[in-house]
Amino acid sequence: MKLFIIAFLALASSFFGSSKLFAQDTLRINQKEAEALFLNNNLDLIAQKLSIQQAEAAIIQARLWPNPEFSLDEVNLWATRNQLSSGETIPPLFGNFGKNREFTAEFSQLIETGGKRRKRIALESVSRDMAAEYFCELIRELKMQLRSSLHELAFQQSYLNVLDTQSEAVGKLVASYEHQFKQGNVNKPELFRLRALKLELGQQIVETQKEINGLQKDLTILLHTPANGYLLIETPEMVNTNTLASLSLGELTATAAANRPDGKISILQQTHSQKKYDYEYAQRKPDVNVGINYDRGGNFLLNFFGFGVKFDVPVFNRNQGAILESKIGIDLAKVQADQTSKRIEAEVAVAFRNLQKSLTAYQNLDAAYSEELDNVLAAYTRYFVQRNVNLVEYLDFFDAYIANRKTIFTTINQLRQSREELIYATGAEIQ
Repeated sequence: MKLFIIAFLALASSFFGSSKLFAQDTLRINQKEAEALFLNNNLDLIAQKLSIQQAEAAIIQARLWPNPEFSLDEVNLWATRNQLSSGETIPPLFGNFGKNREFTAEFSQLIETGGKRRKRIALESVSRDMAAEYFCELIRELKMQLRSSLHELAFQQSYLNVLDTQSEAVGKLVASYEHQFKQGNVNKPELFRLRALKLELGQQIVETQKEINGLQKDLTILLHTPANGYLLIETPEMVNTNTLASLSLGELTATAAANRPDGKISILQQTHSQKKYDYEYAQRKPDVNVGINYDRGGNFLLNFFGFGVKFDVPVFNRNQGAILESKIGIDLAKVQADQTSKRIEAEVAVAFRNLQKSLTAYQNLDAAYSEELDNVLAAYTRYFVQRNVNLVEYLDFFDAYIANRKTIFTTINQLRQSREELIYATGAEIQ
């Protein structure tokens, strides 16, 4: 743990030194604040929440009974003299309204058989549960992207600070050599080599800044922050290496099986397929339409009331195709669930092995070596100015310094990224 603190303090101290470069439109934020902002502002999450509300509305709709139907038919708007020549007349309904007017009226209600309504509600309920798990899966995916981008941004900003600091120091050295060259104290090749080093550092700064700009763009989309802002990541929380070292593959695999949203979705898809089969099988039974009708003046009875029942006769279409399709869907969902389970196990195993490699690389960092890098570079620079070491030796060590600084930052970043990959693979946080 001591090794981690020393190495990380080296990273943090060089990182916060770069904050002076970004004073305008800068948002200083830590990981917890970024995640809270993400959960509240991310547009993809908002859209998925609306999908859950849509699924809830579908359940409400599935619970509704079919509306009754009313029809008015065979209404004669007038009666001609010829039609009344037989002497038969129809008395008015009330007052003088409806005299010699014939019409029929019918009121009917559809009654679903085979528990179709109940099965339809069950089917939509499973769809709602799947929408909720899709929301959890989206959070898992986007949170992985967010944390990975935050750790990568912290790494790149720290490395940029090292490059900026050393570019400034080399710039002063070049200015001093140019002055000494004018006085004839140094030769031109040495001056050109230092100028070349400054140009190389400048190019590395440009490339690193491009990486940072790409990460800023990704985080702007994830957090829904202003596009002209600049995110400055504060020191991430410490990684508990003892906890990471005590993890076991068996426990992690069991955790993933219980927590992964995509695993739960595959199980819900099996349930959905079964519910769909039940609903399609119920469609074999024809629904019944019962009704009452009234006929005025169209029968030997002046006011005729009749009752009726109507239903399909399942001779040709007994929903055979839909039943077979849904039955195949059950087998398909089972195969897909087995495939998802295997994929989850494989992802956990790979993430666990990668974490072990990253943890070993981190534990091999030499705390004293990391702590003394800056001091040794300062000493080499002083010896070079005093002509105690030549230019080639100085440049070799300078390159080694930059490479080792980057290696330290990379090792810490890899450990963090490997931890996040394992969290993503298991679907559960690792303290």
